[in-house]
Amino acid sequence: MSLYQDRSEVTAAVIMGFCLIIGLAAGGWFVGKGMARFKSDTRTVTVKGLVEREVKSDQAIWTLGLRRASDALADAQQRVSADRDAVLAFLKKQGFTDAEVERQPTKTVDKLARDFGQGQSERFRYVITSAIVVKTANVDLVRSSAGAMEELLKAGVILDTGNEGAANPRFVVSKFNALRPQLLAEATRNAREIATQFAADSGATVGVIRSANQGNIQIFGTDGNDESAPFSATSTPAKKIRVVSTFEFELK
Repeated sequence: MSLYQDRSEVTAAVIMGFCLIIGLAAGGWFVGKGMARFKSDTRTVTVKGLVEREVKSDQAIWTLGLRRASDALADAQQRVSADRDAVLAFLKKQGFTDAEVERQPTKTVDKLARDFGQGQSERFRYVITSAIVVKTANVDLVRSSAGAMEELLKAGVILDTGNEGAANPRFVVSKFNALRPQLLAEATRNAREIATQFAADSGATVGVIRSANQGNIQIFGTDGNDESAPFSATSTPAKKIRVVSTFEFELK
């Protein structure tokens, strides 16, 4: 191999290496510009949409518990039956229909027959419990009737309040699922208004929704208690429903 051939090959290798470096550098520049453009095209803003609406309960569940104790089983049964008849007469007088009133089964406990505890130390041997449940859409009638409970007390009927707060009506919003789409739509509009204000301050405009999270839907009574849980107290007819949803909007 001649000296001229060696120099030619070295020169070719240098030129090839130089071109490769330029190509990599140029490729990196274009990739970088492409990434920057991609990030610019997908700018987003995340905001929360809040909506609160006051609604009235559309259903009332009123459990009137009955309880009698005696050493004679027949005596306890007779007293519970008399209490039940008095409660049914009271509810009919208030204006409730038969379809709105449901009789619960009667339960009897013989304390001496139990396998635990000291039954001999109990004051009465037999304890009989029962209940009458009112389920109605007439919320106002339940409220007025609950305020007239003194009539039962005068008749000698003492309601058992130890079972789920029997004397306290429960007011619920049974048509909540029908309100859900409206509440979510309002939350979406509220979130877009906030995003629009944010975008205007930064010189951008709001685009489409890239992601959405329904978030929490809570129900509060007028007393401020959270009634969202299945077994929460629901003692106030007026409710406040609060929806907080999270949205990610595209910015242009």
